[in-house]
This record gives sequence, C-alpha cells and structure tokens, in this order.
Amino acid sequence: MEGGRDYARIFRMKRTSLVLLACLLLASPWACTPGGGGPSKPGGLDVGDAAYEFALPDSTGRTMRMSDVKKDWYLMLVFYRGHWCTACLNQMLDLKRDFDQFAALKTAVAAISVDPPDISAEFNASWRFPFPLLSDRSLEVIDAYGARHPQGHEGKDISKPLIIIVSPDRKVVFKYLGHSPVDRPTDEDLLLWLRNHAAGQKAP
Repeated sequence: MEGGRDYARIFRMKRTSLVLLACLLLASPWACTPGGGGPSKPGGLDVGDAAYEFALPDSTGRTMRMSDVKKDWYLMLVFYRGHWCTACLNQMLDLKRDFDQFAALKTAVAAISVDPPDISAEFNASWRFPFPLLSDRSLEVIDAYGARHPQGHEGKDISKPLIIIVSPDRKVVFKYLGHSPVDRPTDEDLLLWLRNHAAGQKAP
C-alpha cells in the first residue's frame, strides 16, 4: 500500500482548520498550546507523564490529533531533523520496511519535524512513507518533549532525534532522546520493547 492509504486505517484525520493554520503562522512556540500555553517542564515530558495533546497538519493538509488514534493502540512519535537529514531518512525507510510489524502490535507511527507541509509532501512523494509526516513549524510538540536543537540547521531551530511511545491510556511509556544525529534506537529494539510492554500489561 502507498503512503496515506496505510495510515488512513489507523487515524481519523481531518482537514487543517483555519485556527490551526493561524497558530502555525505565529512565531511563539507556545501560542497554540492546549490549555492556554506556557513552557513545558524542564527537560520535557517524560515517562509517566500524560502525553501532550497536539493537532498538526500532515503533508496532505489533513490534521492529526492524538485522539485520532484508535483507543486501544499505541502511538509512536518519531521526531526527525528534516527531509535533508540522511540519518533521518535511513530511520524512516527502516520504519517503512517494518510498518506492518508495528501495526501488528497495534502501534500507530507518525513522524514529526519542522518541515512545512509542502516540503513534507515532496519528501513523501519521493519515498511514499506509509505513515503521516507532521509539520511542527512552531516547535510546539518538539518543545513539549524537550527536543529542541537551537540553530540546528542553517541557523534555524529543529528537533533532535527523539522517539516517544504513548500507551493506549495516553501516557508516555517510552522516551529516547538522541545525543547526535545518528543516535537512534533500531526498529528491532523498539519492536522488542513494544512486545515486552504489551506482555507486561496483560500479565496478572
């Protein structure tokens, strides 16, 4: 299946609202934070915290919210530096290869960067990812999880490599923040962690 068709089975996404578009045009990374805004906790949300509620446009202009994920599914958020990043591309191609294995574990995947939707659309047209590419232009979600890399590319702030896994009850259950562009967990590590976590949740 081609990109877009796969994740339509998992997400119930809508067209980007005018309110969200207005938020994306604002300079403040907290202008559109649910509940009125404000800085995140030091170091960002961590394991045990309630996951950050977000609404971000994908490469087609549709809006994804955490509430769009099926209620009994995990959500894995993959924060990447940008379409230009070779290490990021390699990671995302691995995720594309293993997409069905994550889906078999009831894990939805979404990738987040500061790339605008039109750039993400070009990126996706080249590689046909089976998961949404979300645009966090204001670094709202990136800041919520403590992943901002100031002036990380061409003098502009971007995201550090980060993996967040959100449980079906919408708690952060896994966080891996990379210390370099190539510091990322493998799919094998993530799949093993998901299997073990799911088994632990089912144990009496």
